[in-house]
Amino acid sequence: MARPNSTRMRAIKRALADRDGAGCFYCGHPFPALITATVDHLIPQSLLPGWALMNLVLACRPCNQRKSGQLPQVFLRHAGQVPQLRPAGRFVTTVAALTGRLTRVELRPTTTPVAATSR
Repeated sequence: MARPNSTRMRAIKRALADRDGAGCFYCGHPFPALITATVDHLIPQSLLPGWALMNLVLACRPCNQRKSGQLPQVFLRHAGQVPQLRPAGRFVTTVAALTGRLTRVELRPTTTPVAATSR
C-alpha cells in the first residue's frame, strides 16, 4: 500500500495522538505540534506491509531514524531503554491484535556481508 497523502497522514497522526498521547512512543518527548511528529511502523513494513493504525505509533525523528527497520524490542534493548507503561484501554487491545498477527509472521535472520580478505 502506498504512503498516505498529507490529508490522510494528518488524520493518522491525530488518531495516534488520541490513542497514545502526543509524545514519542519510544522516548516520551512531547510534540508541541503534531506536524513535528513522524509516524513509525512498530513492526517494519518489510515484515508487515500496510498502514493499519494498530501497527503505527508517533515517534520523534531521531528515534524513528535510529529504530529504522528493527523490531521495537531490539531497538529499545540496544538503546538501553525500557518502554513506558501505557494506561489500560484501547492500546491493550492493539497489543493483543499485534501479538496475534506476529504469530503468523516468519522472521528471517539478517546476514551481514563479510569483507573478503586477501592473503
